[in-house]
Amino acid sequence: MSLRSRLSTVALAALLLAGGAAAPSATAAEAPALSVASFGDSITRAATTCGGRGDCPVNSWATGSAPAVHSVATRLQELNPGRTVTSTNYAKSGSRIAGVASAVSAAATAGARPDVVTLLIGGNDLCHPDLRAAADGYAMTPADAFAASATSALQRIRSAWPEATVLVGSVPDVASEWAAVQTGAGARTWPSAKLCRTTRGALADNVVQTGDAFSSTVAAAAERTRQYDDALASACAAEGPHCVWDGGALSRTEISPEIVSSVDSFHPNVQGQALIARVLWGPEAVPAWAARLTQGAPVPLPAPAVTDAPVTTPAPVTTPVPSSKTTPAPKAAPAPARRATKAVTPARPATPAPAATRAPSPVNTPSTTPSRGLAGTKDTTAPTVRITGPLAGDSVSGNVALAAVSDDDTASLVFSSEGRRLGSAKHAANGGWTLTVSTRGFPKGEHDLVATATDRSGNTGTSAPVAVTVR
Repeated sequence: MSLRSRLSTVALAALLLAGGAAAPSATAAEAPALSVASFGDSITRAATTCGGRGDCPVNSWATGSAPAVHSVATRLQELNPGRTVTSTNYAKSGSRIAGVASAVSAAATAGARPDVVTLLIGGNDLCHPDLRAAADGYAMTPADAFAASATSALQRIRSAWPEATVLVGSVPDVASEWAAVQTGAGARTWPSAKLCRTTRGALADNVVQTGDAFSSTVAAAAERTRQYDDALASACAAEGPHCVWDGGALSRTEISPEIVSSVDSFHPNVQGQALIARVLWGPEAVPAWAARLTQGAPVPLPAPAVTDAPVTTPAPVTTPVPSSKTTPAPKAAPAPARRATKAVTPARPATPAPAATRAPSPVNTPSTTPSRGLAGTKDTTAPTVRITGPLAGDSVSGNVALAAVSDDDTASLVFSSEGRRLGSAKHAANGGWTLTVSTRGFPKGEHDLVATATDRSGNTGTSAPVAVTVR
């Protein structure tokens, strides 16, 4: 072989090797990371869940990596096994709605570029011990001030991250939590810490009222919660399809004793954090907003991701949590989201932003498939519901057993009277729904009783009112 031939052969071999080496680099390109930022108060910081009074974001419903919680971040990682899900927890214990906009600005300035943003706020606006009496005499953030702050916060989020999907949770059901803990340690800890004064029937001076004054005070707290939810819903709707409102699901989720922290009888424990994650994820295995984030999903728009993060401030009073025994609907939680792989690896640093960490990656590829809502017709038929006891014209006093019947696919049912929520009914073995309530706090006279049912698709139906007399 001539020298020229040998050189040509060597050159060809070099070209082949170069081509073979270049090919993998093109195919091995990693899929873009999915980043999430969470804002809120000590609920999102998972305060008291590690045994002390401090924050413990590893157990956060939004960004936690604890398998027992199965956080939003973990669920997103399961849906995206080929992507790295990272997130940062910007929530701060004790925060109220007025502080969210500045927290968002600080995160943006620090370089955060989330694909998903979560916001759960409002508990401290109802319950913080430092709240002073407003013009109406109650120690709660005024509704108009809350609405202005909600609008500002969501506008700031949209301005900072125009393409991010924003998940907004409704205000936790503080009234049901107080009902759950007032017969235990909470009867002492809540009053001594001046928690949720209006919800407990107390004025700003922490003195519990009696008679009509008590009823009016408790009703004011319930009405303020509705006003907060309306403000959050309106502010979210104004920001367009990238903003996902929970529809009031968390507010309708009853808080039971087993999901409340034994440390302070106020914050959600690990079970409570898991319940919040299920409720805010939604009843479908793959909610539409999450499907948009899944690789290969034929739907445009971004969505949330998650994990724990920095800031470990002591947990000034914050907001309560929902109970594991119900699902969304006036005090009822949505059908639990499907659990994919539970085994996860610990989070590790990633995304720019304070101590951003890598979301847990599941051991197995998730077996989830797009939810039925993504293909086919969505159920929009409201459930029917009828009160079967007490009957119209009945007189009641003391403890009263309420009963109702509803469609088979009803997921939850709530009784209320003249705008005041009485509680979430339990599904009885005979297929009916029952709830026992006390007439304490109700003035004597006639009152209308109403039952509201929510089915598994989120549709709600309300019964005809039944007039009963409290004697």
